Amino acid sequence: MRPGALVELREVSIVNEVSVMNERGTILIVDDERVVFESLELFLEDKHDLIYADSGSSGLLMARTERVDLILLDIGMPDINGYELCRMLKSDPETEDIPVIFLTAFSSSNDEAVGLEAGAVDYIAKPINPPIVRARVKSQMTLKLQRDYLELLVRQDSLTSLVNRRGFDELFSREWRRAARARKPLSLIMMDIDSFKLYNDHYGHVAGDHCLQQISAGLGEVLHRGGDYLVRYGGEEFVAVLADTPFEFVGLMAERLRAAVEAMQIPHACSIVKNVVTISVGAATIVPIHSDSPSTLLMEADRMLYEVKKAGRNGAMVVDMGGPEEVPPLAASATP
Repeated sequence: MRPGALVELREVSIVNEVSVMNERGTILIVDDERVVFESLELFLEDKHDLIYADSGSSGLLMARTERVDLILLDIGMPDINGYELCRMLKSDPETEDIPVIFLTAFSSSNDEAVGLEAGAVDYIAKPINPPIVRARVKSQMTLKLQRDYLELLVRQDSLTSLVNRRGFDELFSREWRRAARARKPLSLIMMDIDSFKLYNDHYGHVAGDHCLQQISAGLGEVLHRGGDYLVRYGGEEFVAVLADTPFEFVGLMAERLRAAVEAMQIPHACSIVKNVVTISVGAATIVPIHSDSPSTLLMEADRMLYEVKKAGRNGAMVVDMGGPEEVPPLAASATP
């Protein structure tokens, strides 16, 4: 770990403008003729976010590394034809659930049959008819977002409505693989409510549940960037998963989460830290490789959380796992 990797964190202001759930949906257009992408932009970009790949190989990579909700796929491409690419997408657990619509000049009934057998949900023949393409894209996008929402309900904590532990295991594994493929940083922030057992003992479990709901809502107001996930990890523990987030930003976010809870001024007469509810925060950042285990990042974030508690709680520490040398931890001060 590089020198200076463990840093003391101070209060900062971060403005996040993108919501976690993108209701517009992201469409990946794979076609070796850019004019097709430019034509689709004219009548799709007002409703959806569009990204473009000019070959089958680049399309496969983008499907695996980007958050894609729908793929519009040409058949006649020079490297990997659309049929084969669709089969590859459907055989990969990370991309098999992305619906594929063929948009191609191959217009015979046999071509359509082969495309549907390869795993596509729809088949549209060129030349492009904007009303037809828009209507079918809208239909498939609506179905995709509905499926995503239903899956979210299964992975939702009933008390706080956050992602639950089951959902965390799945999304963390997925984000780890995506970050490893893209060679981008992945960060984990672990948070623990200070003296929460004493809070429950003093105020009662109904009040304790209400406190958890208040804190989850407050943390959620901080974490609303695309690619950020907030999880109720268990009991009074919360975890944030931050995709494609550099080390410098993670430190700022960790401190903002800590400060947001303290600023709520929830009374806590029995806290060993302050007379209001506070949290301790530990975070870690890594650029994963496939041979590593995701548990390494989890353990480092947990280690940072332990160091914060040992230093007096109500603080934040973050470590960058990407360098060669570790330095002694610096405890964040509990007050400015």
